[in-house]
Amino acid sequence: MENSIITIEYSLSRENYDDIIEMSGYGVGYWASAMSSSKDGCQFVDGDSGKEFFVTPAKVQKAIAELHGKPELNEYYQSAIRTLVNEGCSGDVGADIADAIIQKACFGSVIYG
Repeated sequence: MENSIITIEYSLSRENYDDIIEMSGYGVGYWASAMSSSKDGCQFVDGDSGKEFFVTPAKVQKAIAELHGKPELNEYYQSAIRTLVNEGCSGDVGADIADAIIQKACFGSVIYG
């Protein structure tokens, strides 16, 4: 059997990006010691290492696409990510899911929680 690769086109709207950043503010507090948003992106500081991460809309879009394409989260999280990608709706992305997306954007994987 031949392996096939499925690709999708996905574009994160500014509204959905803003919603994810807003919701992440309620979810990242257990690992991020600071968070500061601007029009260009959002700065997060890892409370354990002190390392700073600047997350742009492009980085969030990439993190979402990677989580969609290579699931590393449970079905509850994956369902919200599928809705975000397939329907362009961030309504199911709560603080916990936004936290996972931001972790993926910052660390390359979901390392906390």
